[in-house]
Amino acid sequence: MDGPDSALRRLTREAGKLLRPYGFHGTEAAWTHVTADGVASIRRTRTQRTWTDGQQVLGFGLELSATPRAWWEFCHWRDGVRGLEPIALEQATGPGLIDERGLGAELTELWSLRVDPAQRGRPALQADVDTVRADLPVRVHAYARRALRLLEPDAYLNELLADPNPQPATLEAIVVLLAQHGPGPRLDDAVTRFRLSVADQDESGAENAIAYVRGRAVPV
Repeated sequence: MDGPDSALRRLTREAGKLLRPYGFHGTEAAWTHVTADGVASIRRTRTQRTWTDGQQVLGFGLELSATPRAWWEFCHWRDGVRGLEPIALEQATGPGLIDERGLGAELTELWSLRVDPAQRGRPALQADVDTVRADLPVRVHAYARRALRLLEPDAYLNELLADPNPQPATLEAIVVLLAQHGPGPRLDDAVTRFRLSVADQDESGAENAIAYVRGRAVPV
């Protein structure tokens, strides 16, 4: 029987197979789906190792990200300004602000793989393996649909706009995504709010971002 680490690798491969019908492909523990509107990504979380009653327990789950193409283009430009190596679209994982919002605790809590104390060789507890395998189809479906839905036109932007107390990072993403719709009062208001939110913090970076947005916000 497989130990916890071997069982984890096997379950990860099963997750990858379940993601293929949704258009996700990848290796190891990360899968992506590139569309005309951006890239959706699903990953296995980093493994958490804890000890209970002298036995190691592996904790893990899934995480998602959606990167609208407009955001990636901005980051590509910003990396160039900073002299950094640009990130390919299929490797992008930002803005990372709302990706798992709305998913219930039953979809976000970590799974556990314990050792079966009744078996020689310290195999993974079969009940834990069975629990993960039974949960995988539902969780994969929820994460894939959430990631792809955020790439639909203005879906990411609309969720950001619904934030009642946006922080500077959220306001920055709003102005970048709003620029696709051209200049106008809504963009002007968003730029003003963003500029005020970063006062005395990163003014040069903010002004560079605003300059980029103004240059991209051509009449449509």
